[in-house]
Amino acid sequence: MNIARNPENVATGLSVPERTLLFSIACGVDWSYNPSITRATVVATVLKGLVARDATGRLTLSGEGCAAVRVLFKGG
Repeated sequence: MNIARNPENVATGLSVPERTLLFSIACGVDWSYNPSITRATVVATVLKGLVARDATGRLTLSGEGCAAVRVLFKGG
């Protein structure tokens, strides 16, 4: 059974590096030069279902990742 998580709860539970990664992906910024974003951060966000790799290997936001970014931009 797939139960959608509350975007507000997902967003508030993110670490600063995870938030930075999501913002970077959403804005099209190359996150790989940011020292606060480690491989562990990328793996954590993938495992949380917030990001995925596209056919070319680039990170993209999932539906839940987009919802979390919207909440964060609103200040949630």
